[in-house]
Amino acid sequence: MNNEIKLNEIIVCTIVIFTIFILIEIFVVPDIEIRLNILSKVSQKIKSSQNISPARLYVNVWRTVKNSYVDKSMNNQNWNRWRYRYLKEIKTVKDAEIAINTMLLSLNDPYGKFLCSDLFAKHKTVLESKITGVGIMFNKSGDDVVINHVLDNSPAQAANIQAGDTIISIDGKKANSEDIDVLINKIEDTKKDTVEIILKHNDTIVTKKLQKQDIPVKTMNYEITEDNIGIITLSNIMGKKAIEDFKDIIVKTNDTKAIIIDLRNNYGGILANAIVMVNYMIDEEKILSIKSRINKEYKIYSDGEKIFKQKPIIILMNKKTASAAEILAGVLRVRSGAILLGENSFGKNSIQHVIPMQNSSGLIITTDKYILPEETDISGIGLIPDIYIKQSSKKQNDEQMELALKLIKDKSYNEN
Repeated sequence: MNNEIKLNEIIVCTIVIFTIFILIEIFVVPDIEIRLNILSKVSQKIKSSQNISPARLYVNVWRTVKNSYVDKSMNNQNWNRWRYRYLKEIKTVKDAEIAINTMLLSLNDPYGKFLCSDLFAKHKTVLESKITGVGIMFNKSGDDVVINHVLDNSPAQAANIQAGDTIISIDGKKANSEDIDVLINKIEDTKKDTVEIILKHNDTIVTKKLQKQDIPVKTMNYEITEDNIGIITLSNIMGKKAIEDFKDIIVKTNDTKAIIIDLRNNYGGILANAIVMVNYMIDEEKILSIKSRINKEYKIYSDGEKIFKQKPIIILMNKKTASAAEILAGVLRVRSGAILLGENSFGKNSIQHVIPMQNSSGLIITTDKYILPEETDISGIGLIPDIYIKQSSKKQNDEQMELALKLIKDKSYNEN
C-alpha cells in the first residue's frame, strides 16, 4: 500500500529526507511521524565539523552512497570493489577528495558530487541566497568559458559585464584550461579583496579589476502591467526566503486578471520550496509522488492553504527550466490549467540531497525520483509545451513574452 505524506511532514523532514527510505528497510514502524523522530535523532549524530582521517572519510562516503543512492544496482557494478581500492594511497584530504570523486564518477550520475570544506561552505551560502564575489555565473561552452548570468546590483553589473561575454582569464589563470570549480574559487577567495578578469566583450578584449563583496541574490520579482497582468519572474527556487517572497508576490498579484510565470533559465532549487509554492496555488490535491530506491511510492498532498485567486496562468519555459522549476510548471498545468509556452524543459526528475560529512565536507547524492501528477515521468524528455515557440537569440526581442501577453489580451487561451 502506498504511504501518504502531507505537506507539513515534508517540510519537517527536508533536511533529513534522504535517509527516510534507507531506514524504512531497517525500522518496521508504520507511523511516519515516529519514523521522522527516529531520523531526526540519527541526523543529529552526523557532525560535519568532526575531523577524521582522510581514509576514514573516504570509507564513510562509500558507505553513505551504498545505503542512499537511488539505484540499488549502483550503475550495474559491485560497489564493494571501491571499499578498499584507494585506502593505502589516501594520505591527505586532497587524496580523499580525488578518490571520492573518482568513485562517484562510476555511478554515471551527473548530479552527484563530493564537496570539500570550502565548496560545502559556499553551497550553504547559496542556500541562504547570498554569495561572496563579483556577481557572475558562468559555464563551459565548448572550449570557452561563457558568462550566462550577471547578478543585479553587483560589481560585475556596475562594470558593464554582460551575459554572453567570454572569460579569457581570472587572476592570470587561463579560463579554458582550468576546471570551473577552480575559477569559482579564484573569484570567491575571501583572502583577496579584488579579482582581475580579462574577457571578450562584443569582440573586444577588456580587463576588469573588480572589488569583491557580499551580494544578496534576488531569486524573484514581479510587475503588474497597465493591462492588469501580473508577471512573476523566478530565477531559481533556492534560499530560505523563497517561500516567503513567493507568498508575498502571490498576494500582491492576486487582483490581476491573469498571471505569467517566467521560469526560463530557472535551474530549480529546493524540492520543499517548490512543494510549498504549489501548495499556495492549488486546492487539496496530490502534488506529486516520490519513488524511493526500494521502489516505494510516497504521495505528497497540498494541505488546503491556497491563497491564489484562480485566474488564467501562462508559464514561460525553455531548455534550461529544470528540476524544482519543472515541478512548479508541471503541477500547475495539471491542477490549475496553466498553459506552458516556450520550449521543452530540461527533463530532470531526480532528487538530490546534500549530506553533511566529517571534516566540514558534504556529499551531493541522488536519493529519489519524483513523478508529476497523472504519472508523468519527464526524465530525459522534459515538459512539452502546449504552445511551442523558440526563444529568440536577440536580447531585444522577447517573442515568448510578447505572445503570452497577446494571448491574454486577446483571450485566445483556454480559460478555466
